[in-house]
Amino acid sequence: MSNVTLVISASFVLLGSLIMLVSAIGLLRLPDFYSRLSAVTKNSTLAVLMIVIAAVFYFNNIEVLLKGLGIMFFIALTSPTSAYVMAKAAIHIKVPFWHRTNLNDFKNDEAEKLNDDK
Repeated sequence: MSNVTLVISASFVLLGSLIMLVSAIGLLRLPDFYSRLSAVTKNSTLAVLMIVIAAVFYFNNIEVLLKGLGIMFFIALTSPTSAYVMAKAAIHIKVPFWHRTNLNDFKNDEAEKLNDDK
């Protein structure tokens, strides 16, 4: 294994770890459920993808590449979908938004839905 491969792999692991750290800080610092969900979902998805890319570079094997592509595909597919479902469920059970959130577009969309149902 060459040093270039090790450096590339280590760089992806470090980048993924830093993105995951930002995700954890966002989970602790952001004010409401919706912004926390957004930060955690997007950042953790990207971080996991970076770490899987690092594993693919490190092992440099076609089998690991195929498994890594499968993992990346399913993570990229399921993580945003599950975040969307959780956000819709939170809206449905009326989890409160942060008091400084601008809800004008949200209220307009809800009003249009009510008018369409009539």
